[in-house]
Amino acid sequence: MVNLKYYLFLFVLLIMSFGCNQSKVFEEYKKFDNLSWHRFNYLEFEVTVEDSENEFDVYISLRHLPEFQYKQLPINLTIYSPSGEMRTADHLLELIDDEGNRLSKCVGDFCDVSILVRKDFKFTEPGIYNFRIENKWKKVNLPGIMEVGLLIKKSE
Repeated sequence: MVNLKYYLFLFVLLIMSFGCNQSKVFEEYKKFDNLSWHRFNYLEFEVTVEDSENEFDVYISLRHLPEFQYKQLPINLTIYSPSGEMRTADHLLELIDDEGNRLSKCVGDFCDVSILVRKDFKFTEPGIYNFRIENKWKKVNLPGIMEVGLLIKKSE
């Protein structure tokens, strides 16, 4: 009976994880070997888009050390379309809420957080889009950052 419950649990977990990832269309991370994001290290992501009909949510994901205590991280996100159109906007990534609670989920030696920066974004045409993330931190190096990623999901 215990074996049956175990296999049923694994089956449900598998179905849930498969179903949750159906909306994910892109996910990629850039790793920093020195655990620091240099201000002038612009991160480039190349995204192939086939669907210009639906809307998408764009997230910036951070993996950082547990010691990372900054409340906000200013960035700039620039999106270049296949035809050369450019959309750019500054974003202030909230990492700690007003009550002082960290928005990251920490496990062991690292913490992860994904922050929505563009809701219901519509790609104007199919093709290759280039996303550029710029660190707008006030100092040259932002210590404690392990990885920065771009995540795109279909809007629900």
